[in-house]
Amino acid sequence: MPIFNAEKHLKLSLDSIVNQSIGVENLQVILINDNSTDNTNLIINDYVDNYDNFLAIHLEENIGGAYGPRNIGLKYATGEYLMFLDSDDSYELDACEILYNKISSTEYGNLDLVFGRYKRIYPNFNDTGENLVLKSYSPYEDNMYRLSNKNNEENIYNFKDDIIGNPNLSSFFSFLWKTFFVRFIYGKKKKMDSNEIYLKNINKDLDILKILPSIWTKIYKTDFIINNKIEFSHFISGEDLNFVIEAYFKANGILFLNDTFINNYYMRDSEEDKSITKKISFKLVFDSLKAYKTCSDLCNDYNFKYSDIILNPFLLNWIQIFSKFKGSVEEKEKLLKLAKEMKKSYKNGFKAKLLMSLVIFLIKRSSTL
Repeated sequence: MPIFNAEKHLKLSLDSIVNQSIGVENLQVILINDNSTDNTNLIINDYVDNYDNFLAIHLEENIGGAYGPRNIGLKYATGEYLMFLDSDDSYELDACEILYNKISSTEYGNLDLVFGRYKRIYPNFNDTGENLVLKSYSPYEDNMYRLSNKNNEENIYNFKDDIIGNPNLSSFFSFLWKTFFVRFIYGKKKKMDSNEIYLKNINKDLDILKILPSIWTKIYKTDFIINNKIEFSHFISGEDLNFVIEAYFKANGILFLNDTFINNYYMRDSEEDKSITKKISFKLVFDSLKAYKTCSDLCNDYNFKYSDIILNPFLLNWIQIFSKFKGSVEEKEKLLKLAKEMKKSYKNGFKAKLLMSLVIFLIKRSSTL
């Protein structure tokens, strides 16, 4: 878990680990404090004092992005399997047990990673203080509106897909997104015979690439990650994208649990509670675009011809973020140069070329370039 100034929400995250149905004693918990300036270190030390299997690493200098603490944490991982959690999110209480049982089973042969879905939660969304809860997008039809809990009592969920129900889009962009872009990019959902989708390699079912690459819904074999030298690239945004895609390319077996919630992903958008990846800055828009180019280059390295399935949704989201960016001419010159470099390497399909042309046009139009 990478941690920076997380005193408001850290206990929620840590308690979701402590209360795991698999038993906290069966977990190694590595907490990397990225030189926090609030009371984060006190909270961390309190849990370390109470649980022998909690390890705290307090960095003396701030790295400024989750990629650094995560890469450091990988060096200390001794467990057979590996999971990630952000310090302001939480696990479903049976997340570790479900993922462990699947990846350690011989039902599908050799599995290098298993993953499920997440709830995207907007706290205090309306005037009554209620949360808005959406489910992570899946390209497959699911039965998540009708799930049973441990007492076999059915819960009826009416969660919309987060891609379709994003409440932060402007009214005009929301109209375009729901009536055009969603169909243009994602198409129609598939009906599957099973809610467990198994892939021997990523080329078997390209639709799985439409799922956002959330690292905190996944479990990996530790040896698989370490032996293949898979690490997080040095971006404040998009570093998880490249980690997941490289893992997909190198995995011998992948299992997706289409009907299983693993993680609760909180969208904390108030000005005093924003994470570094939600504050519109030059570093955010530049690192995001750089991460997409890195992913495009990675796909080219593996001679993978479908990078547009992965990246087109990210580029659409980047356009929405860039529309809120108030940068200097010099900053936009750097963005324009990067966008032109990406366009040269990102050649997979008409939609890809169209989107990169749109990105370049919008950067030019936003300044006097």
